[in-house]
Amino acid sequence: MGRCSNSSLVALAIISLAGCSNTPKQDARVETRQPSPRASTPDAQPVATGVVQESESQKFGRLIKGVDGRSVYFAYDDFTIKHDHHQVVAAHAGVLSKAGKGAVVLEGNADERGSREYNLALGQKRAAAVADGLRALGIPADKIEAISFGKEKPRAVCHEEKCWAENRRVDFTYKLK
Repeated sequence: MGRCSNSSLVALAIISLAGCSNTPKQDARVETRQPSPRASTPDAQPVATGVVQESESQKFGRLIKGVDGRSVYFAYDDFTIKHDHHQVVAAHAGVLSKAGKGAVVLEGNADERGSREYNLALGQKRAAAVADGLRALGIPADKIEAISFGKEKPRAVCHEEKCWAENRRVDFTYKLK
């Protein structure tokens, strides 16, 4: 074989190896089709753009914001819900009825007068009275917990009626189950 034949064979080998490269060549004539925005499958769900889904805890936080800090107050040595506090209980019942997995802890409190044991019992009776009110408005018992702090968690600290009246209350503490 001559010199010309060897170079022709080498050139032919290079050309054939180039055709075997691993990268696929794209044909300019190949079209890629996007599905039509109107095309749908039987199980396709419409997608709302720009709508953010509210989480359970966000919804719960939004609901309790309207009743945050609204307590039920009681007369001295009493655990009967006053008529003007029925709307507070109803507002909290409204939150609980919309809250899904939301629950409430009712914290009964008393003023500083009386023994520790007496005030714990009175705080428990106050919390139980509010729990009864919520159940009467359709709130399931498993969403309600009633506890007493007695005189251990005063909201106001002075030794006169204006502070005592502030401390005779049931507070609402919400939680997600």
